[in-house]
Amino acid sequence: MRTTLRAFVLAAVLPLALAATARAQDEESKKLKVGRMAPADSLSHVDYVQGTQLDPLVGNKVTVVEFWATWCGPCKVSIPHLNQLYVDLAPRGLQVIGISDEPISKVKPFVKDKGSQMTYAVACQKQDDETMKEKWMAAAGQNGIPCAFIVSRAGKVCFIGHPMDPQFERVLKLTLSNRYDPELTSRVEPTVAAARKAAKIRNYKEAERLYDEALKEGPSVLVDIGLEAWKMRAEQANNAAAAKEYAKKLIDTVSKDKFALMAIAEYLATSPDLTNNLRDLDAAQLAADKVKAAASSDDADALAVVAAVAAARGDLNAAYEMQYDAWMAAPPSAKPALKRALDTYNDARKKAGASAK
Repeated sequence: MRTTLRAFVLAAVLPLALAATARAQDEESKKLKVGRMAPADSLSHVDYVQGTQLDPLVGNKVTVVEFWATWCGPCKVSIPHLNQLYVDLAPRGLQVIGISDEPISKVKPFVKDKGSQMTYAVACQKQDDETMKEKWMAAAGQNGIPCAFIVSRAGKVCFIGHPMDPQFERVLKLTLSNRYDPELTSRVEPTVAAARKAAKIRNYKEAERLYDEALKEGPSVLVDIGLEAWKMRAEQANNAAAAKEYAKKLIDTVSKDKFALMAIAEYLATSPDLTNNLRDLDAAQLAADKVKAAASSDDADALAVVAAVAAARGDLNAAYEMQYDAWMAAPPSAKPALKRALDTYNDARKKAGASAK
């Protein structure tokens, strides 16, 4: 009788428990967290106060979606900072939209008064439409403003929080370089740690296998791991031929990603971590050539990388000319640093010319 009663209770309770678990899992899946896909269709639920319909959240742009209000003091403080980032980084593929739940009649004069301090897109939720608030703020468990979401070109949420948080700018710049995916990085970290351990005990074959296993998960995002694997061959294993071959393979693997190619070119040509005998200037030039082919004529960052590789190879005239183009194309805030490099190349080529005489 007791066994029958226990079976009866289990038969009654188990379905309820399973249903509760399923509901909890369903609720969890609806939460918006770093690493999950952003609600890509939600931006159609707003009316624009300034700017035009943004590009889709999956494509060639990194998007900052910020929730704010005209009455919010911290929002007013963060607006100039967010605007400066937009001005500086728009050439690298950044788009920004500020979302308010206030009436357009209240937001429009505020934005107009801000003028050049608020030049990014601004929109208001449509009347009686809570889609934006529900799919972003509520789904992410956020109650306070300003609150910014960074969305990668792949449509993944990379940051949720205050736009004045120091991590916001760091994550934004890494995301613009296609090199930020915390979920992916966390997933491969055990494999990378095992590769480092194998290299430390000089089991280089096993280290190579483990590095390759990690890198195949996302070579563009994990390009720094690829460069670590290259350095292991060049420095720890002291195998210049294997390192040279691997550099070409790495460049070929990420050949469609301008940002990964820039990272490779700059590292191989200029990284202070490398002694001159370790640098692979041929591979750096190969990556730089691909960067130049992929970049537009006004891409200051790409032009500066190509110039740096030319300088490392001793072609100072080419470095100067490319750096000049980078300086001319750069936004105002980036010009001083580019000008310093331009002056360095100019001084070096004049000195070289004087020496030749």
